[in-house]
Amino acid sequence: MEFNAYSQSATFNSPLADFKEVTETVDVREDPLTGRIARIVDGAFVMPDNYEIDAVVSDDEGCFFCPENVEEATPTYPDWMDVDRGSHGEATSFPNLNPYGSYSNVVVLTETHFQPMEQLTATQFADGLTAALAYVDAVFDHDEDVTHASVNMNFLRSAGSSLVHPHLQTVIDDLGTNQQRELLAASRRYRDAEGSTYWADLVDVERGGDRWIGTAGPVGWLAAFAPKHHRHVLAVAPDTNCAEMGRETIEGFATGVPNVLAAYADAGLNAFNLVLHLVDDPALPPVMSVVARSVFDEYYWSDSPFFTVLHDEGVIDTSPETYAEQVRTEF
Repeated sequence: MEFNAYSQSATFNSPLADFKEVTETVDVREDPLTGRIARIVDGAFVMPDNYEIDAVVSDDEGCFFCPENVEEATPTYPDWMDVDRGSHGEATSFPNLNPYGSYSNVVVLTETHFQPMEQLTATQFADGLTAALAYVDAVFDHDEDVTHASVNMNFLRSAGSSLVHPHLQTVIDDLGTNQQRELLAASRRYRDAEGSTYWADLVDVERGGDRWIGTAGPVGWLAAFAPKHHRHVLAVAPDTNCAEMGRETIEGFATGVPNVLAAYADAGLNAFNLVLHLVDDPALPPVMSVVARSVFDEYYWSDSPFFTVLHDEGVIDTSPETYAEQVRTEF
């Protein structure tokens, strides 16, 4: 397993130094599995001095996901699900009114209209993931052609969420997303070449190193060597496929996420994205990615420029080794 990094230099006469010649460096890294490039660039992330969002997040009038509105405002499952809506603890699940694939589901994570990300609890994530996975299991039982599932989360508008009420979204179909197909193909190539699973090997190689964060139950947590987005944290389940994922693994994911979010909040952030990949293939065990997004405020900045949207390259400002140390303190 190779962790390739290169340094690129840009030289110019800077107005910040009386037009004297300065040289800035960019740390360019290759993902050890896919070869995808990431760039660590000083100043690539805009941080406001302060932000105030109470007026936005406190307005719950007409919120579809608040308990008093769910039954009237959200769809119900078809007959093969045997329930109108699912529930587990505080979580409520139902079909996505705006589906992204053959099977598309929403899980309302909290009964409260809004909780800051650092106040979301392990119990809430465990309930939400359990409800989402119950839908995944039901779909796989119902339709033998589906192959790929994911549980996803946008939190606040700068992370792509249209509603501030915390919720998960599940997508299941027979194609998978571009990222899932890339990860699965690369994971299969690695298994065929090495005779072992890339993700288990990655945890073994990184354990105790500068990018290692810690464990939550059987799940290993680490900073990605070539981050896909800001403060990209990976969580890797034991070497198993999604059909074999047990309660301890679910709780390992659920316990780790609030720790990551607490570290994000300590860094002055308030928004994030999350994905849990679920593919029924031993080459790709359940793997979660959590990334920070630009701070949501009245005039929030988009952190998805051309590099991210059109070139599929991560451009971040904080090295994985630095933010791994910060997140590690929460575990």
